[in-house]
Amino acid sequence: MNSASDNLTWSWDKGLVLLLSLVAAAVLMATPQLITPYPAQAAWFESAAFFPRVTLGLACMAGLFELYQRRNALELADSDELDSSAANIRQALGMLALFGLYMLAVPWMGYLSSTWLFLTASGAWLGLSRRATLGLSVLLSLGMWVVFVKVLKVYFGHGWLI
Repeated sequence: MNSASDNLTWSWDKGLVLLLSLVAAAVLMATPQLITPYPAQAAWFESAAFFPRVTLGLACMAGLFELYQRRNALELADSDELDSSAANIRQALGMLALFGLYMLAVPWMGYLSSTWLFLTASGAWLGLSRRATLGLSVLLSLGMWVVFVKVLKVYFGHGWLI
């Protein structure tokens, strides 16, 4: 079990979680300035900032919750959680890079085509079979396009593709 003094010490991972939560909160607040063109007259659920704001808010809350959990951390043998030492950092950083490219591609290419490319590249990067990658990327990109563009009417700008 951890002692009270262990809960007060800050390790690099706690600092990183706090930093990421604060960055998510800052980007959350700056979201309207980061999205161009930003249609201010759109309803909140049709706004281009809706999905990023929800995601960033969840990331911020999850980071703060993780900090709280780490404050009362159990020994690994007593935990039912996954062992993060088995994580592949190369794959995680690659997925972050792919997501960054995806964010840049959406306004330039269009939501449907950039989502399909992102999901296809992600499946290839993670080592999924070609059949699974193609099936998942087509179904998910079409499903997300219908939900966000057609049903919720989220504005993603006008890319040169769909």
